[in-house]
Amino acid sequence: MPLKPRFKGYSYALLATVAGSTVYIFSKAALNQVSLPQFGVYWFGMAIVWNVLYTLRSPGHRHVHPITRHSFKTLLLIGLIELVATGTFYAAIHTSVNPAIPSFLRNMEYIFVTLMGVFLLGERFTRMELTGVVLTFSGALVISYHKDATFASYLTGTSGLMLVSTIFYGVRTILAKNNIHVLTPTILAINRAVFLLIFAFIMLVILGQGLAIPGKALLNIAIGSFFGPFLTSIGQYSALKYIEASRSAIIQSTTALFVLLGAYLIFGRFPLGYQLAGGALTIAGPMWLLLAKGIYPGRNNK
Repeated sequence: MPLKPRFKGYSYALLATVAGSTVYIFSKAALNQVSLPQFGVYWFGMAIVWNVLYTLRSPGHRHVHPITRHSFKTLLLIGLIELVATGTFYAAIHTSVNPAIPSFLRNMEYIFVTLMGVFLLGERFTRMELTGVVLTFSGALVISYHKDATFASYLTGTSGLMLVSTIFYGVRTILAKNNIHVLTPTILAINRAVFLLIFAFIMLVILGQGLAIPGKALLNIAIGSFFGPFLTSIGQYSALKYIEASRSAIIQSTTALFVLLGAYLIFGRFPLGYQLAGGALTIAGPMWLLLAKGIYPGRNNK
């Protein structure tokens, strides 16, 4: 692959990393004041606005290509997967005291992407890559450790929610990568926001909650929705056009470092010692995978 397209891919992945780190901060600040359904309606409603404005920025983007039946089914499937993945993701942020914790656990997604490449695409797995997987899951287990925790409390807590979220995000990434040249990043981002907005509104009605929220929460949602569902989504999907899904995901594994700094500056919170050690392992795992893929590049680029 020529240098320029690959450089674009890494640049988009870096954009998604930096923008994605702000999601944890602004969403946590908003969720401290509003419910999940209220948050979802405003967050993804604004995300649609940002994406539509981006789509209309040039004549080329205003031209809408017809969507085939196969593409429509793919959008439907990805949208349903996003409901589970993103729903549990923001539930984990809402549950967690420190947004840095779910950001560490989000790195499990990149391991699941690699594992799916092995099982679904027939890619070979080296011992070095296995070491990266073990490091990441070891870090997740360290972060999740609670002496008196039950299995039920684990599933409904931050760690369990992030486990479910990252599995479904991994499936989403594979599907998006396989269809990225048919479905544009903008279409995928808007599709995601539409599905989540509809679901959040349905939950709002079922729970009988109103749309009135504090002005500070609205401001946090406005800023976060620009960087999150809009800028991060565009960066993630655009990166997939130029580089492998695994490489894009590994770059984004450093998101937790930015979140760690932001959580300390905004909320004055820092992870406990064992959580920090576990978080370091969840970052080291994907990095080790990247090193392994660099040593054996031809074995993982199917």
